[in-house]
Amino acid sequence: MGTTGIAAINPKFLESMAGKTPFLKRMFTVFISQEPKRLEAIRDALETRDVEKLRHLAHALKGGAATMGVERVRDCCLLLENASKASDMDAARTHLRDLETEMRRAYAFMFNYLAEH
Repeated sequence: MGTTGIAAINPKFLESMAGKTPFLKRMFTVFISQEPKRLEAIRDALETRDVEKLRHLAHALKGGAATMGVERVRDCCLLLENASKASDMDAARTHLRDLETEMRRAYAFMFNYLAEH
């Protein structure tokens, strides 16, 4: 599934945040500062085949991404969570690669937003 043309952040979410720029900037700043650590923990859990930890971390990131309107990240987390429930490490590896790509897109969007506001 290609992501060309699909927004890193849901435009409806951004619309709902109109007039709340300071709050949105704080949310983006926290996401940028916290989530790379969680992504690293997800990589480690996959490497050590700790399916329970992997499921828990993917679930937690899914919730954070959903709150932020980062829907492609949320979708990747759901797939990763399901793969970990099924103990399908090959699928989990594929979903992690997709998740890393979507996280980079989300970070880029957030950094640009912070630079412009």
